[in-house]
Amino acid sequence: MKLLQFAIWAALGMTAISSAGAQAPQTDTPSALRGADPYLPPALRKPLRDASTGTALLRYQPMLKLKKRFEAADLDGNGVLSRDEARQAGLTVVDKNFDHIDTAQRGAVSFDDLKAFLIQRREEAHSR
Repeated sequence: MKLLQFAIWAALGMTAISSAGAQAPQTDTPSALRGADPYLPPALRKPLRDASTGTALLRYQPMLKLKKRFEAADLDGNGVLSRDEARQAGLTVVDKNFDHIDTAQRGAVSFDDLKAFLIQRREEAHSR
């Protein structure tokens, strides 16, 4: 009889443990439900990307790609591009606007010169 009571209590205990485990909050919550989950810390309830960070990220990524292309086009490794290097690499923006980018009239364009030119063009476009 005592063995039967022990078996029943053990079975009830295992059922209680398994049902408690099923009700435990999940840690791998989809990002769409982040704001609705009360078990997440407040820092994780915020959206992954706000508007200001997103805009900066959207500006940074193309500039990083352009820098990589610029460095790959610099065949002699001197940190500047000649018109021929830009043309051979397919950097048509640099090739077509070379004289506007090369404000110092050196016959070579650094990445900083290119960045300044692109920023100036963006500001001119926004002012119109």
